[in-house]
Amino acid sequence: MAYPSLALSRRNRRRRWLLIALVLVILAAITALAVRYRTERRGVADYFAVADEVVATHDAVAADLADVMAGVTTAERPEVLQRLANLEAETAQALQDLDEVAVPASVAEAHGYLLVATRLWGRAVGEIDDAFVMVLDQPNDPSGQEMLLVAFDELRVGDEAYAQFVDSLDDLDADLVTRDFGPVAYVGTAGGNGYDPQLLTLQLLAAYNLGEHHDISVKATTDPAPVGERDAVPVVPYSEGFVVQAVVANEGNSKEEQIEVTLELIARNGEEDSVILTGTVESLEPGEASTLAFDSLILRPGGLYELIVSTAVAEDIEVANDAWQMVFYRNENA
Repeated sequence: MAYPSLALSRRNRRRRWLLIALVLVILAAITALAVRYRTERRGVADYFAVADEVVATHDAVAADLADVMAGVTTAERPEVLQRLANLEAETAQALQDLDEVAVPASVAEAHGYLLVATRLWGRAVGEIDDAFVMVLDQPNDPSGQEMLLVAFDELRVGDEAYAQFVDSLDDLDADLVTRDFGPVAYVGTAGGNGYDPQLLTLQLLAAYNLGEHHDISVKATTDPAPVGERDAVPVVPYSEGFVVQAVVANEGNSKEEQIEVTLELIARNGEEDSVILTGTVESLEPGEASTLAFDSLILRPGGLYELIVSTAVAEDIEVANDAWQMVFYRNENA
């Protein structure tokens, strides 16, 4: 009569094993959830680290842009355009960083708002750069002012998208938001209702320093250089060759390209034909200089020569520095 007891014992063992299996399944599920939660937290933390850098970049760019706008009436053209180009490069890098970061599902909505803000801000900064050039170089074309209007509207919409990004963080688990995102506003930085495209256009056109000023200068040295004088005329000592080095400088505020330089070597005694040589400087940024060497020159011992090195660009505002001239003797001691 031991059979019922044996059957009960088997049922108890079966229940025990089922309970153990259930506990193991629950533990595995809890472990998987914990791992997934830690992975999610890590991914969100990595995302917010990049987002924080992007926001900090735009916060600084907004302040720098406001500074550029405030100083347009006194700043020099190369400085203004270079600063705008630098700001455009910074916003492009911020957008690239945001495009490349992994976006966890829990922050997808917030990311969407930040991405819209970043794209609009960056595009607007680039358009402002282009609009400045348009207004300054084509003052009778209304396109420049229209470009400014579009850019300022994009800045405003970008500000609104960023505000939505900050608001969306309130819907996330407080433990996931590891960064404190403060206010960023391009238009707010400008004060009041933002930038006024019409006023800015007038300021740009009234600022002389922002106008396009062309000024190329040239000076020259010779090898060998003159040593002593004869009747107040410099004397170049005899040598196997004679080289003229023309130093061309851009003293204006606009980039110059394909600058032609002309050398004239005129024999004053009339016994030789004049020599005319040309060279080209590919490009010069404002403040830059370049040297051209003319070395295929032959001088007769005892000859009297006039050397003229000249250059010019369209609308040059200072013609007095467009040419360099020297009259000299060649030493007779060959």
